[in-house]
Amino acid sequence: MAGKPMRGAPFGRERRGTCRMDRDDIADEGPGLTRRDFVAAGGAAVAWSLLGKAGGAAAASMPAPGASAGPAPNPVSFGDIPVTLREGTNVSIALSPDGKTIAMDLQGILWLMPAEGGEARQLTGYLDDIARPDWSPDGGMIAFQSYRDGNFHIWTINSDGSGLLQRTSGLFDCREPRYAPDGRRILFASDCGGNYGIYVLDLRSGDVTVVVDTPHEDSEPVFSPDGRRVAFVSGGQLIVLDEQGAQTVVAQGAVNAPAWTPDGRGLVYRVASGTPRDMRSSRLYRSGVPITGEDEDVFPFPVSWLSADEIFYTADGRIKRRHLAGGDAAPVPFTARVTVAHAGDYPRRRRDFDSEAPRPVKGISFPVLSPDGGKIAFTALGQLWCLDVGTARPRQLTDDSYAKTYPAWSPDGKWLAYSCDRGGKLDIWLRDLASGEERQLSRSPSAMKQSSWSPDSTRIACASQDGYLYVLDVASGAMTRLLHQTVWSGRASWSKAGDVIALAAVQPYSSRYREGVNAILTCELSNGETAYHLPGPGLSLDVRNVNGPIWSPDGTAMAFTMKGTLWSMPVDPRGRPTGAPRPLNDETTDSISWSGDGGKILYLSNGSLRLLTMADGSIETLPLSFTWALAKPSGLQVVHAGRMWDGRAEEMRSDVDILIEGNRIAAVEPHRPDRGDAAWIDAGRRTVMPGLIDMHTHREMGNQFGDREPRIFLAFGVTATRGLSDNPYLAIENRESVDAGRRVGPRHFATGDALDGSRVFWDGMRPISDDGQLERELSKAEALEYDLLKCYVRLPLRLQRRVVAFGHSIGIPVTSHYLFPAVAFGADGHEHMGGTSRFGFSRTGSSLGRIYQDVLAIASGCKGFRTPTLFGLEGMLGDWPGLLDDPRLSVLFPAWEQAPLRKAAAAGPSKPVPMVAHQVEGVMSLMREGVKIVTGTDYPIVAPALSMHLNLRAMVRYGMRPVDALRSATSVSGDVLGQGIGAIEAGKLADIIVVDGDPLRVIDDAARVEQVMVNGFLHDVEGLIAPFRGKDAGAATETPQHATAGPAAQGPLRLASKSRHWWHDERWVEEVRRSCCLPT
Repeated sequence: MAGKPMRGAPFGRERRGTCRMDRDDIADEGPGLTRRDFVAAGGAAVAWSLLGKAGGAAAASMPAPGASAGPAPNPVSFGDIPVTLREGTNVSIALSPDGKTIAMDLQGILWLMPAEGGEARQLTGYLDDIARPDWSPDGGMIAFQSYRDGNFHIWTINSDGSGLLQRTSGLFDCREPRYAPDGRRILFASDCGGNYGIYVLDLRSGDVTVVVDTPHEDSEPVFSPDGRRVAFVSGGQLIVLDEQGAQTVVAQGAVNAPAWTPDGRGLVYRVASGTPRDMRSSRLYRSGVPITGEDEDVFPFPVSWLSADEIFYTADGRIKRRHLAGGDAAPVPFTARVTVAHAGDYPRRRRDFDSEAPRPVKGISFPVLSPDGGKIAFTALGQLWCLDVGTARPRQLTDDSYAKTYPAWSPDGKWLAYSCDRGGKLDIWLRDLASGEERQLSRSPSAMKQSSWSPDSTRIACASQDGYLYVLDVASGAMTRLLHQTVWSGRASWSKAGDVIALAAVQPYSSRYREGVNAILTCELSNGETAYHLPGPGLSLDVRNVNGPIWSPDGTAMAFTMKGTLWSMPVDPRGRPTGAPRPLNDETTDSISWSGDGGKILYLSNGSLRLLTMADGSIETLPLSFTWALAKPSGLQVVHAGRMWDGRAEEMRSDVDILIEGNRIAAVEPHRPDRGDAAWIDAGRRTVMPGLIDMHTHREMGNQFGDREPRIFLAFGVTATRGLSDNPYLAIENRESVDAGRRVGPRHFATGDALDGSRVFWDGMRPISDDGQLERELSKAEALEYDLLKCYVRLPLRLQRRVVAFGHSIGIPVTSHYLFPAVAFGADGHEHMGGTSRFGFSRTGSSLGRIYQDVLAIASGCKGFRTPTLFGLEGMLGDWPGLLDDPRLSVLFPAWEQAPLRKAAAAGPSKPVPMVAHQVEGVMSLMREGVKIVTGTDYPIVAPALSMHLNLRAMVRYGMRPVDALRSATSVSGDVLGQGIGAIEAGKLADIIVVDGDPLRVIDDAARVEQVMVNGFLHDVEGLIAPFRGKDAGAATETPQHATAGPAAQGPLRLASKSRHWWHDERWVEEVRRSCCLPT
């Protein structure tokens, strides 16, 4: 139907400059020095420009001489193990105008092959990271999008492989190029306007013009054959725009990949059905009529036309040729050859689980400088500590098993506020520093953390676990909700007058892709008005935790970390920048705090406490003599097992003794009652097996569970976890606390912030802006002795290759969401069954959850590992009738986590989920090819520990043998870690569980845990639960959805700016939190 013109000029009457080349802001703001102001004021060079404006060519196959030449030599390859690919997972193609040649994107490389099939010839290299090829009308050139420089941009290459040229550049993403019929222009989608709009690039002049920019996210444009109309996708609709600006809605729903019919009278497009976690079909349609069947796995890319009734498209891992008149599609065979490297081909560093010699404490979490500059409060080894500056030995302030985090000094120096779950869940507690007396201040139904005192010491700003900002009255405990929901924002900081609060928050570039920059968010207490500010064009703050912004005590500046180092920026009383930021050091910087007079800043650098004097810029390392030692039992323990599974064998052994000397298994022998002075553990009527290993967690991102979380893991039999991105110091603190016997919990294999590109989403992702910053982050990894490194979604391949090389040089593995070309660099494995990708689609899993021969061949060729992290399993709780009454859930799980689990269980017995079934089929195919499958959950996106058992149950439900599922969670994971766990064998660490039943026959029995041993220390389930019996974790099932909680009267909810900052919408926040790691 016809409709009103789109916002912006109709494409037939374009205005040059509509897409501003000097624009580098990503959202309109109020008064103040925004990114746009920096450019207008001459504070930075043009940040988004089109290359090639100096000259042009008469045809698309003649590149503009001003365009940027590509890298040489090209193509570049890595690895020495040959792999032949005959299928492609989410492979895309474009047919040349003469119908003779196919351009193919297979695993991020551009290939050419004969249209009838055959050997593919490589045109681009492993670092070019290309997608969505499109031919020029004369067949002389191919356009594509490339992520080579750390943003998506339009590139072209001649069809003979010469003349690689970058056509766009800058801070914004430019995607999905399609040639105009005249060959002189390229349509593309870009987020340069604050959301995705459609633009056209003139190849002769280099000018860019806006074609359409609706309030929605506009993408995948394509000219009609006569060049007089444009079809594109916008807001769940396929729309055709004509020269007069009128629009026609062609299709609605999950529609994408439009392609015009040769006569221009219709469109072919792809439609997906189902939910993100349960996609049911992916089909091609022509003007509302399906072309392909429900059983085909059609990939999300435009078709190519060979004739008026014959198309080429990709589905089921293949290139297909189909006559629209009817009949089956014919596959077009191809072979493409790549190379990979052997995973694990380097000396591995092993953690020392034997020596009891003292070791320096490196897990110094959230240190804060006292107002007088003379003391430092921090958490370490599970307790709260205070260090007098100038002395080396800290004083222990607390001594109990509960969680403690985020200490904060009152400005008058009389109190320490911190988060603790002594009362049942994380609340704000106050400690009187003179008397040592403590009291619980907040009593919210949600976990509360990140305390920050007002300048007059009468109020405390803090955040709830679900993303709201609150203000507590210190005298009464009254709590008022101040700020709308955000995604894991940072600790608040107060203005000098106490009327504005600033914190770090994510500011997305668009709603189509969730990533953005970490910006300074200010909120005025009087009216709730919010505004975002950036330190400069294209600049992002580092992680959003305790790295700033923090207001100087005199209110004239903010300090924060950026590019991994410490910076200061002048601001006005409302927090608006008044000048450019300046660097204060050139070393890794975390956890910053000012002294009360503003003269000093404390921070952590590679594990050392550093103190900066603002007056002269001098920096000193503060002395700290603080050690811990490995805790392990002494003497001989014997576990008598009625049945024992060692983590590897096909069957159980019966009536055996497991002999444990200290923290290691000494032997496994037939049962003998005469073992002398051994301490006996009787499991004669039970099954003993290795403890489970969760290989994909973000435990420090889920620290709102407090001390409940490690107990939940143990109570469900998880004795080890691997972290995939977390606050590094908190992760190391957790690791040291458990190893030292100061915290009851699973042993932890830790990393720091995942290494990401210039755009980020999660708090635990570190935006890397240049090579120097990356080197600093890698030095931190070595200094803090990370157990692994993780590269995240937008880290460019060139930098990922450097991370792999460095990680292996210090003996630790490297993983990411990407399989190829990461494994050509030597990466050890990859995460998820088609996880979050910068492309909007995965090359390791289709939207229906299927994988194909390319993934199998590459993964088996490198001999790496894969962590499936199956999602959408909560419905299976309906098959677990006793769970809701199990005290491991009813006592240990906080109310906000119980509520969705109870809702899922109430739905009754679960129905099959085809997408999960396809994923499990893919997992089993990988196993058959020799790929090491390890089980992980992605906690805290899903429930802790419980999700491990749902993963195991799902694998068995959809075809895997229980023994293979359990191996993935025990011995295979242990072998991948290489740290002596995961099996009951002589020499292994004593991490074992005692369960009621036979898990090799009934996988559900793996959850019937009665006792658990970690490092030789035995715990029973009741002992794990006991500290929280009678403490209901704020058992009100509501989370704070209103303005106040606790004893204060209800007040108004202030969301005056919400319509402008759409990413504060609770529905969007919840959706993106739950949407991690879904294929497209």
